[in-house]
Amino acid sequence: MSAAAIFLEFDPAPLIAQFGPKVELALIRALNRTADRDRTRAARAVRDQINFPASYVSPSSNRLWVKTRARKGALETMIEGRGTPTSLARFSRQSVLPGGSRHTGGRINVTVKPGQTKSIGRAFIIRLKNNNIGLAVRTTGAAPANAYRPKAIGKNLWLLYGPSVDQALSAASSERGIFEEMTPASLDFLETEFTRQLELLENA
Repeated sequence: MSAAAIFLEFDPAPLIAQFGPKVELALIRALNRTADRDRTRAARAVRDQINFPASYVSPSSNRLWVKTRARKGALETMIEGRGTPTSLARFSRQSVLPGGSRHTGGRINVTVKPGQTKSIGRAFIIRLKNNNIGLAVRTTGAAPANAYRPKAIGKNLWLLYGPSVDQALSAASSERGIFEEMTPASLDFLETEFTRQLELLENA
């Protein structure tokens, strides 16, 4: 698992002294709303880079989620992207064929980057022991050239993988990471949301 996060942390003591105890509750609500908003923005950035279905990076998928939520006494949030490579089979519309049949030409088409389809020779879709599917390729012995972290599963037989969610987040940035690029807008939203939540509490 690889953490890639906006990490926001606050000491509410000066604000509580000035505005009263409702400040902490307003900060908790504002931090959590900001984290949820930023998780959605990060998911869009991931899908701009990699051809993941929306469900793959949904909040319930445990692949891109708000790992730490703010609560009383702990005013911090963290968004995390999963670092495990993604089965290359997820990027193909082809499926397991019955009875050991081979796909036309022994090739599998994959679309890892949106709009960019590539064909892999001597490849096929297989069903794995955990009932998931994988994309396997045969070679003459060596690991397949230019493959990302191939896994040997038999003699001259390799499972292929694509980028992780965490890698997609890194690719969505031209500099130090998508989360750092998002942080200024996040802080602006947090400030506005904190003011709104505090007003709601004061007027309740």
